[in-house]
Amino acid sequence: MSMTLNLVDRLLSMGRNYQSLGRNQDALRILTQLAGFRDISPEVAEETQFRLAQLHFLRRKYTRVRRHLAAALAYQPNSARYHYLMAASLAADARSDGQRALEHYRKSLEVEPDQPACLSELGLLALRLGRTQEGLASLRRAAQVAPDNVVVLERLVKALEEEDQPDEARAALRTALFRSPRSGGIRRLWNDFQYRQLHRAQAARRHGSDLTSVGAEKPTLLPFVPPENGGRPFRIGRRTIRYDVSAGTQPPHRTERAPLPDQRHAQ
Repeated sequence: MSMTLNLVDRLLSMGRNYQSLGRNQDALRILTQLAGFRDISPEVAEETQFRLAQLHFLRRKYTRVRRHLAAALAYQPNSARYHYLMAASLAADARSDGQRALEHYRKSLEVEPDQPACLSELGLLALRLGRTQEGLASLRRAAQVAPDNVVVLERLVKALEEEDQPDEARAALRTALFRSPRSGGIRRLWNDFQYRQLHRAQAARRHGSDLTSVGAEKPTLLPFVPPENGGRPFRIGRRTIRYDVSAGTQPPHRTERAPLPDQRHAQ
């Protein structure tokens, strides 16, 4: 029994070490071997299943991720990070149900309400599912929890722009700039926002001018008012100003061929 315990501890320690070093393939091989053991403690089994879920998430094997997370949740059903990773795997899988992902995001936030990443991802998913109020509320809450997080702020700003609320997006960016005036990331978000707003305003003006030109049927004739003095010349200082009547259209010029000299003169 002690030999088994020593082997289990050694394998778990190796799996942790490989995963921390980024040697994911080696960590996956060791932890998969460990998961096949029967007589291991619930703590070791739970940690093994969760680490396997993390490794498969990096490989985008979302079905395996959910299988390992379901095993981990059997040991600890109220884990915020287990529900969060389950929701993320469901949201990333195009074949899964978005409503299930939303439920796991909510369960994770019930345990730990102030998770900026979870709040912002729930907000984006809710907007995608047509739950506008819940989505924007979650994104606003994420920005309040992590006011200096550029990723969270960018998600909020873009969502507000898509929902036609640019004034609130501008206010959020100005508040962030006031709080962190030296942040290059927030300055970049502000510049990008200004560019997008300017581009949309120019596009709207072009669209409006196109509609005006389409509705016009005849060219607009400008009125030419005759001069008040009847067209007589007048002086300004030493210069004489004269009105010339516009000349009519002249016929085309005729080009006449010049006569060639006689051969006697040409010689």
